[in-house]
Amino acid sequence: MPGILKSLHSTFFVYALVPVIAVAIIIFGWLIFVKTEIFLDAEQELILKQAKERGIQADDPSAHAKDVSLIGSYEVDRLRRLYLQDIGILLTLLLIGCITPVLAMRYIQRLLLNNLDLLQERLEGRAQQTSALMPQSFEFREFEEVAATLDKTIAERSETESRWKSAESKLVAANGSLLKQAEELKAGRRNALAMIEDAEIARDKLEKMNLRLKEVLEQAKQSAEDAKVANKAKSEFLATISHEIRTPLNSVIGFIEILHDTKLSAEQLECVSNARASGKALLDLISDVLDFSKVESGHLILEEREFNIARMLRDLTARFYKEAASRAIHMELSVSEKIPDVIRADEYRIRQIITNLLSNAIKFTQKGEIRILVDVEGGWTPGESCKIKFEVRDTGIGMNTAQLKKLFQPFSQGDSSTTRKYGGTGLGLAISKKLAEAMEGRIWVESREGKGSSFFVQLTVIATDASSAPFQVASARNVDVGIQKLVKTKQEKVKLKEDLIAVAEDNKANQRVLMMMLKRIGYSAKFFENGALLIDHLKKHPCKLVFMDLQMPIMDGIEAAEKIRKGHAGDAMRDVKIVALTANVLAEDKERCMKVGMDEYMGKPIRRDILDETVRRLIEVPV
Repeated sequence: MPGILKSLHSTFFVYALVPVIAVAIIIFGWLIFVKTEIFLDAEQELILKQAKERGIQADDPSAHAKDVSLIGSYEVDRLRRLYLQDIGILLTLLLIGCITPVLAMRYIQRLLLNNLDLLQERLEGRAQQTSALMPQSFEFREFEEVAATLDKTIAERSETESRWKSAESKLVAANGSLLKQAEELKAGRRNALAMIEDAEIARDKLEKMNLRLKEVLEQAKQSAEDAKVANKAKSEFLATISHEIRTPLNSVIGFIEILHDTKLSAEQLECVSNARASGKALLDLISDVLDFSKVESGHLILEEREFNIARMLRDLTARFYKEAASRAIHMELSVSEKIPDVIRADEYRIRQIITNLLSNAIKFTQKGEIRILVDVEGGWTPGESCKIKFEVRDTGIGMNTAQLKKLFQPFSQGDSSTTRKYGGTGLGLAISKKLAEAMEGRIWVESREGKGSSFFVQLTVIATDASSAPFQVASARNVDVGIQKLVKTKQEKVKLKEDLIAVAEDNKANQRVLMMMLKRIGYSAKFFENGALLIDHLKKHPCKLVFMDLQMPIMDGIEAAEKIRKGHAGDAMRDVKIVALTANVLAEDKERCMKVGMDEYMGKPIRRDILDETVRRLIEVPV
């Protein structure tokens, strides 16, 4: 094993022998140096001592040179012998220190080589043949552990070879089985190919069906678009028809109202009253159909603003006083002290819901009472939402279970006889239901046949801090409408000058109606057929209030209002109060009016009480 011998020799020499010898040389060199220093110091001290004893000055060079021979005394010789003896001992120890590692290295090297040779023979499987020449046991425990591991590995290898042969035989058998299965797979492959062909045919059919389905979906999508367009066209058509009907209806109802206030015979008064009721029914029908169309087409827009709920309910209830009083029906409004004074919501739509419920209550109640109860569910915090609950309770004809199931459905009432006897389109409750849902609320009813009904409405509104309201909170919350007179009595009218009010209206009949209504409430006005004539008049004759029809020739009301706000009628008229006066009742029309700077929006037909209240409020004339 020359290669291993050389490697071990180099390793021991470099990493063991050289460092040990170097350390020994350094140590013994240092000891020799120390001994030499001690010897020289002792010799010098002895010379100086002898020189002193003989009277020789140490700093006299001539005297020192003359007595140098005196150094060879007995003491000096003795020191030199001791010095040489110590040096000899140190050199001997140095030699032993250098030879001992060499011998130890040689011995350890031989032991390692013997153990390596034995390990190699065991690897080659020659341990028994060389047992007489080589020791059979290892001098080092580590080599014994390696040999044991080697024996275990050889045994495992034999076992592995046995298993491999067994596995080989099994593999041959399995290979035969696989060949048999391969033949079966070939047969199966032919069947699979046939199935794939069938699948391809089915896929082609499926693609055709998907294509057809896609065409159907496209047609459905187009139908939905067509329906949307048709729905929009229907809404526009109904809005146009509503405008065209309301324009002459404004004249009809207006003249009937004026005629009703004149001196008439009993027969004439009955005819006028019937005509007025028919006109009102026709107006309600137009409003219901238009509202239902907007709700169904998704064009309903809520316009929220702050208002005093108690005052709104009091004013609303007062409008039904005369009709309830004529039937000897006691009406009572009860508003809980817990509700917020001022709320933010769509006042117009809440009015519409309560109006529908009150109209039904009066329609189906022959005697007894009608109560309007208002309360808040839970607490409320200013600036946050809360739930207001309204109840309209009557002692009317009531409904049975079958009739209750038909409520809130379009064009339906309790039964056909109800429609014939009491009239109505059956749209009021359906519209109220949609409006309540739009305001994150609901509407429901409790009723007993012959005992009366209670309609409940729950609406989500925003409670507003009363201190921030621009008006005073109503002081009365419980109003007995049957006792207190809530309608306005005739007051002494103040004769006003013509230049306080100007009206732009192209319809002569409507001009006449508005002129007569203004005259009856104590006002006169100047009338013009379009916005351009109105602006020319205002340049020279400023006024305090302008009624503006929207649809007029040459210049419509929207353009005219815009020009007035921009100063085309003079700087003095930039802030004049402008009231939109139109048969258009869609929310977007009102939004357009407010956007150009109009102050109020009054729909046709015009009611004299609303006209009176609007005029006095805008031009600040006390009522």
